[in-house]
Amino acid sequence: MEIRLVNSSGRLVRKFTLTLLTTALVACGGGGSDTPAPGAANPGTTDSGSINPVVYSDSSLAPKETISESDILHFLSRTHFGIEPGKPADVQTKGLSVYIDEMMSFAPTNSQSFETEAHELLINDDDPAGLEGKFPSVSDVIDWNLHLLMNNPNAFQEVMGMFWQDHFGIDFERFRGEEDHLMIDFVNMLRERGTGNFRDLLLDVSRHGAMLIFLDGADNSKFAPNENYAREFWELFTLGVDNGYNETDVIEASRAFTGWRREYNANTGLTQVVFDPESKAVGSKQPLGNSVSHDLSNDDYGVMVDLTMQHTDATGADLVSSYLSRKLLRYFHSENPSDTLINAFSAVLRQNNLNIGPSLKTLFLSESFYSESAKEGLVRDFYEQVVGLVRTTGLTESNWQYRRYLSDMESVPSRPPSVEGWPEGDDKISSHATGVAMPNFVNELITNRNNQLEAGYDIGAALQPADATGAEEVIDHVAMLLGVTLNDTERQDLINFMNTEVSNDGTETPVNYTPQNTSHQSRKLRNLLWILCQHPSFHIK
Repeated sequence: MEIRLVNSSGRLVRKFTLTLLTTALVACGGGGSDTPAPGAANPGTTDSGSINPVVYSDSSLAPKETISESDILHFLSRTHFGIEPGKPADVQTKGLSVYIDEMMSFAPTNSQSFETEAHELLINDDDPAGLEGKFPSVSDVIDWNLHLLMNNPNAFQEVMGMFWQDHFGIDFERFRGEEDHLMIDFVNMLRERGTGNFRDLLLDVSRHGAMLIFLDGADNSKFAPNENYAREFWELFTLGVDNGYNETDVIEASRAFTGWRREYNANTGLTQVVFDPESKAVGSKQPLGNSVSHDLSNDDYGVMVDLTMQHTDATGADLVSSYLSRKLLRYFHSENPSDTLINAFSAVLRQNNLNIGPSLKTLFLSESFYSESAKEGLVRDFYEQVVGLVRTTGLTESNWQYRRYLSDMESVPSRPPSVEGWPEGDDKISSHATGVAMPNFVNELITNRNNQLEAGYDIGAALQPADATGAEEVIDHVAMLLGVTLNDTERQDLINFMNTEVSNDGTETPVNYTPQNTSHQSRKLRNLLWILCQHPSFHIK
């Protein structure tokens, strides 16, 4: 593959051929090479380094006895947006179990400095006193969400927040200006409750103003029951398509999901969604073969959630835990988890009363999570690639540039393309943006030297090992941080590139890369980033 290297003004300075893997992303299995990530344990050895391989069961949720360096990189790749400098050592020092406990402990919402900084992005000059940040534009909300993703010291909180944004997909673009504040509250609720109880979260999502507006619950009345939320409630949020319910059930559920309406407050200029008994459908409802008695003192949402949570198939299997098990495993474990693993993790969810945190801890400590099938690789969403690159390298861009490129990639946080969330699996790489927008963003990021220098950014300190003496150590370290797996030929090509100077007339002169040389850092290290970000394994986790 030919890599075209340009300077900050966009002038071509060299054409460089790097032997990249040609395997399709969906089948690349961690980059399509059996070579482990630099600094990781060879997958062909046991954790203790012996030559006899230990093959861990795909379906075993028993704790893995020994966690290797390779396992730590795999864990960070799946539970963070990338492998940030210092994180592997942090996990190794604390131990995986303790690290997991800490990363699942979320600080109260709006209690940290990065959240205060993010809130500033929501404030407009004409906001009324006491209501600062309550009238954001669509771009304000996106900037706010991105700031959280890129700056939360606990990346896992934002990973879980995005999991739930994907699961409970809401695009607030068609909200009215006085309703946009509901999206801020909705995202914060998902961030705060990401590892909590699924039943409680499901009920609060169902009653939340953002969801009620997006899926027409605020317009669903006894005079004209709307089926939108009832259908998605089962199809996308709890059971799966046509799994344990029929059209009659949807009609009955649409009557149960009545009783809420918009209420505009002239004093604040804001709209809320409130319960109104006069909007609730009268008479009993018969969803899922059960009778919901008429009661105007409250909505029927709690009853609907509990009836759904208790719903089983003909064999008595719990449908909700099975559906949630598959969703969580496809997000964290593998694209096509086995039925045996789905059933085993579903049992873990039930044992934990559908509390997400302890269930995920069991998964993250398990033999299955570090098995060959789990390490085959999952395609990263474009927002994961952008956020991960910023968090890993420390390179930054303007909010406008983030929005511009993520919009081109159809991967904007707080604006999933549909109620189904973002594309899954192969569909993530089918977009026209795959071959254009992401490389363009990387180029924008690495050539923005002036702004980064003004901010005091030091690329050498950020990306090179402190004791590095040459190109090999720098290449291995940066490839490890980016999750890129290089074969021997690719690694040697990069060593040759780093140790060669090219003049304007194309003359090549051997010059050893010196990690302490700021000129080398500015030119070679930035181009190394660009090359590695074109590698197929950069796009998987």
